[in-house]
Amino acid sequence: MLHSTLIVNKPDYLEENFSTCPEDRPLFIQLAGNDPAILLQAAKRVQDKCDAVDINLGCPQGIAKKHYYGSYLLENFDLVKRIINTLAENLTIPVTCKIRIFPEEERTLRLVKIIENAGCSLVTVHGRTKEQNKQKVGKCDWERIKKIKETVKIPVFANGGIYNFQDVKDCMRYTGVDGVMSSEGLLENPRLFSEEIYDLDHMAQEYLDMCDKYGGKIEYIKPHLFKMLHSGFERRPEMREELVNGKNMEQFRRICGKIREVRGDMKEEEKLGWYKRYMKEEEKLYYNDWRIGQKDESVKSV
Repeated sequence: MLHSTLIVNKPDYLEENFSTCPEDRPLFIQLAGNDPAILLQAAKRVQDKCDAVDINLGCPQGIAKKHYYGSYLLENFDLVKRIINTLAENLTIPVTCKIRIFPEEERTLRLVKIIENAGCSLVTVHGRTKEQNKQKVGKCDWERIKKIKETVKIPVFANGGIYNFQDVKDCMRYTGVDGVMSSEGLLENPRLFSEEIYDLDHMAQEYLDMCDKYGGKIEYIKPHLFKMLHSGFERRPEMREELVNGKNMEQFRRICGKIREVRGDMKEEEKLGWYKRYMKEEEKLYYNDWRIGQKDESVKSV
């Protein structure tokens, strides 16, 4: 996610916060903002670097409320329509949107029709309200996503409650969507979209290898490692401070090695835990069953 106002007003912002390579394509760039003209200026500066521009209409965080973007724009149907229409009519690439749902079904379905008619080429639906965040995250409403897919003609992606590849298959089968997106789950497990369960400790080392090869800022590397090493820090909380104070790749590799030893008796799937940090105990039990969907095809939400 890139902030449209900063792209337009801060000359070094793009260089400091965005980089890509041919292997990234196809690539969507998500923009945050509330001014159609500013969003258009920002989108024109990145349209030759990506294959679609996505409008962030889903962020529920406090900073989005403060600066009036993300899911806080959804209340203003007219502004949402103007933003989408302005970009769709003036860019050379498609415009897409990522939204959250309203508590009311009818209101949500009215919103997605407005988005479709304004020129949106694809909509990603996070099946939670903006109030369902962090400790109040709750379950993702796949039933609502299914209704949205049945309502619009443009492609629909589902988002929310995706913990492993079985969830991807369950979600697509139940909702009928065209694709599935993961955000938090993928941050912890970069190979989530794979039938095979990979070892997180190996991936952490592989990630550091990529940072060595392609370059990476310390302040960006640390958050990724915190997620991939989460269950190890739960066993050895004092090691979390080592990562907080880490200043170079050598220290990061040493920490990863220590966590590998700490998690040596854990199976690959048992090492996952950061994504589940806000779940209630009954939800964790659900997610710990990696065969879900194979036994119960009636699952409607996760």
